[in-house]
Amino acid sequence: MSDHAVTIALQLRWGDMDINSHINNVAIARLLEESRVRAMPRLIAAGPAAPRTDDATATGTGLVVVRQEVEFLATIPYSEDDIMASVWLSRVGRSSFEFGSVLADASGRRFVQAETTLVCVDPEGAPTAMPEHLVTAMRDRLDEPVALRRRA
Repeated sequence: MSDHAVTIALQLRWGDMDINSHINNVAIARLLEESRVRAMPRLIAAGPAAPRTDDATATGTGLVVVRQEVEFLATIPYSEDDIMASVWLSRVGRSSFEFGSVLADASGRRFVQAETTLVCVDPEGAPTAMPEHLVTAMRDRLDEPVALRRRA
């Protein structure tokens, strides 16, 4: 993980559990989404004049998730204790970027790791370049991608 990783505490909900008495994979996708949204202002901002992510995306464009690869390392049991999400930038291009993410408990036991690619889009949905100052600021916060196991 990165020195630039943002750590987010996420609360599990009873309804996130499935028939197997662990947190369902759809709920895990929502936890990953929530952690990205909360981490984004700190990872993407290019300075105090950057757009606020609650008004518009920090990139000044629309954002679309185009790929998410999730690796389940262990089941997440339901608990009243928070799950800790670590989120960091793992790749930055001209119009797209990636977040690395890990979901773990407070002791550091990892349950899930993921790589998520987002692309900036214009109002018609076509990919569009991010401002150069933002790309530069984001690249200053880069760290290694998640070491996902690959299929042969």
